[in-house]
Amino acid sequence: MAIEVPQVQRIGRSDDLAIIQAIIRDGCCIIKNFTDVDTVKKVNEETRPYLEADKPWKGDLFPPETRRCTNLVGRSKTVRERWIVDPLIRKLTRTFIDKTTSNYYGEIKHTYTSEAILSIAMTFDIGPGAEAQRLHRDDKNFHVDHEDQTKPHSRTGQPWPFPGSHLWGFDRAPKADEAICAEMDVTDCWVMLGGLYHAGGANITQNEHRILNGFFFCRGFYRQEENSYLCNSTEDVLSWSPEVQRIMGYELSSPNIGFVHFKTPLQHLRGDKIEEFGDFDAPQEAK
Repeated sequence: MAIEVPQVQRIGRSDDLAIIQAIIRDGCCIIKNFTDVDTVKKVNEETRPYLEADKPWKGDLFPPETRRCTNLVGRSKTVRERWIVDPLIRKLTRTFIDKTTSNYYGEIKHTYTSEAILSIAMTFDIGPGAEAQRLHRDDKNFHVDHEDQTKPHSRTGQPWPFPGSHLWGFDRAPKADEAICAEMDVTDCWVMLGGLYHAGGANITQNEHRILNGFFFCRGFYRQEENSYLCNSTEDVLSWSPEVQRIMGYELSSPNIGFVHFKTPLQHLRGDKIEEFGDFDAPQEAK
């Protein structure tokens, strides 16, 4: 029996309510005409030197034909002034990521809202011959526990006949034949929740490059209360014991939270020259 899957909805950027409803139902959608061709060209020009300087990846996360530009907001003025502050993006992060809670401060009830922050922004240049990534969830980095929301007994209160994979429980593996392609025009924007299974597609062309600019947001409280990174000098940090460095956040959180241009924080502070970039965690394939 063939598995029926929802199609990706394509919605104009002016219909923000429909975009939100599509993300709730399917975990994703394509925003039509999110930007314009000239803006895309400017961003591509600003990121090209960094893409050309990047090295092949040694590991499973990216195919070796892919090149990356990290620190996209810092390296692209156009990204800073046009995309990262776009009102529609802010409306979506406010809807899906901001968190508001209330607590008593003495006998007075106080309400606090933690606003979304950028977790990572990166340009990907998928070169000819690149194989597809394996299907994965991005929120694995934050160790999200996924409850199966496709059954009537879940907290949704009703069955979802054609759910997106953001509703699956943690014990359901994604299958390649359940995936569908999300082809876009150059001015479109792909939006998804971190719990949606997805993968970068293969580039089967002989000489065409697929360039994608990605922005990934998280809740604002996913960081230390005290910003020790600005409190302490590089010299001081490097003088600490490895255990203190780890406790203070200068090692990565598995699988890959906290890197600096694909280096660990300590490698960056020491000025280590890394000849090959690759996966931070060891492979977990069955022997």
